[in-house]
Amino acid sequence: MRFRKTLATALAIGVALVAVPSASAGGHSKRCESDRACLIEGNDFPGGTLSIDADVIGGPNTLVRIRYKGDHGERCVTEFWVNDPPRSWVCHNVPPGHYRVVIDTSERHDVFVVGVRW
Repeated sequence: MRFRKTLATALAIGVALVAVPSASAGGHSKRCESDRACLIEGNDFPGGTLSIDADVIGGPNTLVRIRYKGDHGERCVTEFWVNDPPRSWVCHNVPPGHYRVVIDTSERHDVFVVGVRW
């Protein structure tokens, strides 16, 4: 009897933990090859916290700039070097609606990878 109660409680907690993130999860990613910039944008961001992931592969070790732009202007600007490992950061209190993430550098590179998730 105690085993069934424990199992039922564990299953209920497991279902709650799985259901909550998947209900609010979303995002998009893009890979751009042989260029100086990569853009990802959409109109379906529900608002709140936006996570951004970026990487640049190949080419000279130049400075990479990543910018998040929403309907209300530029926010969450950061920079890293091409030889650095992939980067992630979070923008808080982002309004819902249109989003645009741009990753660019002064030189051509083999691959840009950028993703947004919420």
